[in-house]
Amino acid sequence: MKGSVKFGLILLGAVLLLIGVIDMTSKKPIIWDRTFDAKDKNPFGAYVLRQELKYIIDQRNVDVKRPLYEYLDSTQGTAMNLLFYTSYFSLGEAASNKLLDYVSQGGKAMIIAETIDYTLLDSLKIKVEDFYGYKKGVDIKSHLRVKLANENIKIHYAKSDLSEVFSKLPKNATILGGITYQDYLLPNFVEVSVGKGRLYLHLTPDLFGNYYLLNSASQYAYAAKALSYLNDKPIAWYDFKANMDQYRTPLRVLLTNEGLRQAWYVLLGGLILLLVFKSKREQRAVAIVKPEPNLSKEFCETIATLYYENGTPGNMVDKKIDYFLHDLRSRFHMDTLELRENGFCEELAERSGVPLAETQQLIGLIIRMQGTQMHDLTQLRQINEIIEDFKHKAKMI
Repeated sequence: MKGSVKFGLILLGAVLLLIGVIDMTSKKPIIWDRTFDAKDKNPFGAYVLRQELKYIIDQRNVDVKRPLYEYLDSTQGTAMNLLFYTSYFSLGEAASNKLLDYVSQGGKAMIIAETIDYTLLDSLKIKVEDFYGYKKGVDIKSHLRVKLANENIKIHYAKSDLSEVFSKLPKNATILGGITYQDYLLPNFVEVSVGKGRLYLHLTPDLFGNYYLLNSASQYAYAAKALSYLNDKPIAWYDFKANMDQYRTPLRVLLTNEGLRQAWYVLLGGLILLLVFKSKREQRAVAIVKPEPNLSKEFCETIATLYYENGTPGNMVDKKIDYFLHDLRSRFHMDTLELRENGFCEELAERSGVPLAETQQLIGLIIRMQGTQMHDLTQLRQINEIIEDFKHKAKMI
């Protein structure tokens, strides 16, 4: 095993050990999130309420962990009272209508939620508003109390903002409790007659949380008395979290358990570290292969030397002229077969930018040498010099 991998594993082990030590020695913070879930033991969870429900309602209560529409379809008659405890109550239009049909047939249902779906409230002709707890710039939250309509006991809830109240109620609604300030009563708990049944709405779910049920006997009694309206039949507790988690992720077993969730994230982090250390190159060095050298210049020098030593300058003169004419065709697009025609020199001078006299001198020399069979070294030097001079002036090289 490579040294980098060993170092990564040692580092991962040290991090895990450090996390374990910190987790064991640190004080667990209090989580004040309002989850209202039956499994949560934080101050505003519903663990205590769910455990005490069998004593408050002396019946065989059950948990509903499937969609409400499906559950009500499988229920015979109205043998169960329904209890919904959540922060935001919304089941969709179809399920809400199914709930109202169930109640109208003689059933009972209680919704304890800070926010209730507007469509449901509108069908019941009910309106809700925020009561902010102040009046004319004066904070009155410390003076707010909660009471049941048939009770004289006013209870103070210091950890909660008592803000949601009913602002409009229909004639078939009865106020069962509210928030008090001096002689005012703002309803937050009502009963609504729906057909043969009763629908109970409560806008302050905080009052049923773990903290208040364990805080004082009066606060526990308030929750018990509010729920006592459902004591004639067993209660079906609708588990919102179970119904949501069923379709969210196949890893829900890991992610819903705090310990397993932390272990899963640590595992992912360790795999990422391992991949980072393993991503370094682990192969032999590749040999550098140099490209083949360009020996064109040396080849030309060798060929020129052979021509020179063989004493055949005439052949070199012909090739020099042929290559030059080829350059004229490629560069200036001129027909070199018209070399002897009138106007060729003028056109070449115009396109190349070389004076006409020098152009005529070059073309004349080329014509003369093409008509001569034998050439000497002097003629080779002469034709080479004048061609190279023309190329420089015409910027061909």
